[in-house]
Parts: sequence; structure tokens; C-alpha cells
Amino acid sequence: MKITNEMTLYIPVGTKKFPLIIKNTGKVDPEDGELVEVYCKEANLNQEYLKSDIVLLLQDIWAMIESEQAQKKDDNINIRVKAKDKVLLQQYASEGGYRSLSEYLLAKGLQTS
Repeated sequence: MKITNEMTLYIPVGTKKFPLIIKNTGKVDPEDGELVEVYCKEANLNQEYLKSDIVLLLQDIWAMIESEQAQKKDDNINIRVKAKDKVLLQQYASEGGYRSLSEYLLAKGLQTS
């Protein structure tokens, strides 16, 4: 694969296509060869790769994107509570070491009996 300065490939996952950007770095590892910078926001990927390893990355990138997309939160639940109950829930969350009230409520709501 010949990479000039920058190349964008579109990786199909489900019904969408996600950009994978490959840039020349101008760097060469004396033992392993040329290095390129690889960026794909949807796969949470931003690092240098050996140019010779790009083919292996292309075999796995769709699974990396799919995995990251599965972790995204894409829905909301809105509830109304009394102010004093919210304060109490926030206190429980804080005491339990949770970073947010949402994290606490999600953990408690998904807890199995």
C-alpha cells in the first residue's frame, strides 16, 4: 500500500462508514521500517504504526469500531424527583464512590437481586 502524505479510508460497520486516517510521519524505525500515524475517532485510535502492520490493522479495525460504538450511551431516561430526594441520592452516590448521580443510579438500577 502506497501512502503519500495522508490517506482516508472509510470502514463499513453495519450501515455506516467510519473514517480511518493514515498519515506519513517521516519517521523510520531502524529495525522495523517506516512509521505512519493512524487516527480513527470511532475506534478510539490515535497512534503510530509500522507501515508494514497497516494490513493487519485493516483486518481488525471494524471490530475495534464496533466495540467502541457498543460502549456509547445513546438513550436518555428522565425522571422527576423531589429536591430533598435528589440531595439524598447525590449523598449516597458520593458516599458510594460514584463519580456522578447518573453513574450511581445506573449501577443500582442494573444490579441483580
